[in-house]
Amino acid sequence: MKAFMVAAVCGMVLALTSCSGQVGGTARGLFIGYVTDKTEEEVIAKVGKPESVDTKPNTLRWTYKKKTFDPDNQSLIDEETILIFQKDAGGKFKVVQVIFG
Repeated sequence: MKAFMVAAVCGMVLALTSCSGQVGGTARGLFIGYVTDKTEEEVIAKVGKPESVDTKPNTLRWTYKKKTFDPDNQSLIDEETILIFQKDAGGKFKVVQVIFG
């Protein structure tokens, strides 16, 4: 009986740990909601600083590494997530597009 209980507990532990998978970061849909139409300061406050920044006169391109995952594709982690900022009517950069890759 004791051996059965030990086996049952081990089985439950294995089942629970295997459910955790490799999920890390933020689901794509949540991430889009966090950053869309937000300023640079708002994005940094919510999701942190990007790995790299590419600046053009009216456009910014921020790249994050392994920050998001695709819940519709076995929760695979995106290698990079790119935010495209453009100036709004008031001259502030705001996120207008999110690209997952």
